[in-house]
Amino acid sequence: MRGTSGLQEAFGLGTSYVPRQYAQVWKTPPPEWREQLDTAISGLTATELPPIFFIANDIGAEGRAFDALCRIFRRHQVPLAMAVVPAWLSDARRERLFLSAPIDEELWGWHQHGWRHVSRQESGGKAEFGEARALDRQHEDILIGRRKMELIFGPHFVPIFSPPWSRFSAVTLKALRTQGFKGISAAAPFPPGIKLPWGFFNLPIKIDLHTRNSANPAKDLNQLLTKVGQLQNSDDYAGIMIRHQLMTLFAFQFLDHLLYNLKMLGTRFFSFREILQPFDEKKACSRLR
Repeated sequence: MRGTSGLQEAFGLGTSYVPRQYAQVWKTPPPEWREQLDTAISGLTATELPPIFFIANDIGAEGRAFDALCRIFRRHQVPLAMAVVPAWLSDARRERLFLSAPIDEELWGWHQHGWRHVSRQESGGKAEFGEARALDRQHEDILIGRRKMELIFGPHFVPIFSPPWSRFSAVTLKALRTQGFKGISAAAPFPPGIKLPWGFFNLPIKIDLHTRNSANPAKDLNQLLTKVGQLQNSDDYAGIMIRHQLMTLFAFQFLDHLLYNLKMLGTRFFSFREILQPFDEKKACSRLR
């Protein structure tokens, strides 16, 4: 087995890499974590799994962790939805981004993650597009962000919206539908009483790998493994969220082994573009009748 420095070099992290912040569960790998992950996945059946997608949040200012993330998904040939904060992308950052994830590489699903990723709530949980904001303000920020996304990513932009902090309101959904977005991806449920509009996708996050607050690493890991083992109980779609800025060497090892196991199981991974395609094809056919 490779030592720590060898693993860091293999992932392209360099021997000095340590993230500024990370959850305690990712600090030190327990001796039998691979066996535990293998056991959690052994109970899954590929034919019973829902459509699974991976999504990386807070894309904008990239570095070694982003490089390592792209290397892992490229090696396993698994698509990764890239949730980009439009206001974070300068010309220099855009060039750096495309060095790690070339724009014409089909693995990456470039979509919109809010506008500035700044909370507009005066109370309660953080949200850029929450209950506190009126329709016109939400519409304006979403539109500015979309225009920048289309300018940068062109035909590679996927019209899916990921709200920062996973919070949104009925007003958000109205603004998104008005602007031609085709879906939303968040860990939060739809607002009470709101039905999914026809042709609009709900792509829920079922597992957040790296935003974990428990001070008990063993308990946190067990809870995470339980969620992995329950993936096939999900209805419709099941998203697995990544926050590469919070990933330690152990977190990269875990992700690498998770992808390996899921692929060996025969799991079908979906990109956002693939998820939207059946609806787009159906709509195109209806126009020909």
